[in-house]
Amino acid sequence: MKYLFVVLGGGIGALLRYLSVEFIKRIFDTPFPVGTFAVNIIGSLLIGFLFTAFETRLLPDQFRLFAITGFLGGYTTFSAYSLETTRYLLNGDTRLALANVLLSNLLCVSFTFAGMKLAKMLMPAP
Repeated sequence: MKYLFVVLGGGIGALLRYLSVEFIKRIFDTPFPVGTFAVNIIGSLLIGFLFTAFETRLLPDQFRLFAITGFLGGYTTFSAYSLETTRYLLNGDTRLALANVLLSNLLCVSFTFAGMKLAKMLMPAP
């Protein structure tokens, strides 16, 4: 049953992310990915709020799975990255926080680039 909460939350989050990005892109005419940027900021605010609420209130685990793992996982995975980094900082582990920021950004961008190159090598244009 717990998987159902994750799937439902994830589907709703993904749909809301798509709708939010499209709506924001129509408002702001800019080459900067302002829609994705806004979704990441909103998701980070929500995960901070919900994580703290779950720590201080007795809320059902199903709601945590639906809201954090499912909904925010579908809405933005940046919120999870942000929460992990913030928790390192709050626990005084600045080395792990810095490592997470640097490695996640550098490696993810590098691997995205590598994936694009690999796809072009394996599937050349006709």
